Amino acid sequence: MINLFYITNNISEAQIVDKLDIDWIFIDLETVGKKDRQIGRNTVMSAHSIRDVKKIRRVIDNTKILLRCNPIGIHSKKEIEEINKTSGIDMVMLPFFKTVKEVKIFIELLDTSKVEPTLLIETTSAIKNLNDILKLYPFKYVHIGLNDIHIERNTSLMFEPYVDGLLDKAVSILRSNNQKFGIGGIGKIGSDLLPSPECVINEHTRLKSSGVILSRSFKGNFSEESKELFETELTQSVIKFRKQEKYSKTLDEKQLLENYDLMKNDINKVVKNINENK
Repeated sequence: MINLFYITNNISEAQIVDKLDIDWIFIDLETVGKKDRQIGRNTVMSAHSIRDVKKIRRVIDNTKILLRCNPIGIHSKKEIEEINKTSGIDMVMLPFFKTVKEVKIFIELLDTSKVEPTLLIETTSAIKNLNDILKLYPFKYVHIGLNDIHIERNTSLMFEPYVDGLLDKAVSILRSNNQKFGIGGIGKIGSDLLPSPECVINEHTRLKSSGVILSRSFKGNFSEESKELFETELTQSVIKFRKQEKYSKTLDEKQLLENYDLMKNDINKVVKNINENK
């Protein structure tokens, strides 16, 4: 099954997530450099803190906790020391790295006897150095992030790596190292997004991906006043995701390649439309 990652530090929201077929609650500490990188983009800067781990852990029984730290810098020793002292974290994710040295520092600072390290591969340099990086540690899971790669390459659409060869290159390296991995995010099944979430799930199956982050369009907007409705809608969204995932596993190689061609046409159509309206 594909692991689902849900970003939140809200207690009520986490309690709902814990009832559903969602694998990970994602607490996000990353702020260093992110605002400057993503300026002018429709992205969210999380206001999470290390203290959120304790309050979320107290109210969940089934879901694991992933904590994203900041990229390696002068702050890292202090930040990761605090992470090492915090109980209840299952996995810590290093974002926005480019070099083998950065990943090595991360692994050396993190107490890997207590918590699993993981990587967010979201720069072209990280992909270039990926073979050497994967030799540093037997990572149980890594994730390919599409947003910062999209910004770095100045492409028109975040999904272009699916069809322009970049994702094929990264996946080939990961597979050759027998590395379990996930890719990007996913919107709500049945929405009018292009490429469709259904196509994206089918492509995850073709590529043998085992993880995806639930996007804002999948989750919807949480509020205490309407949390019953939110729970109902999120429950249905997760059920529809799992149903589509199950269906995708019945497709043969020819059908999965036909899905890829459809996804490629949709992505190219959106890119053409964006470029024509610049």
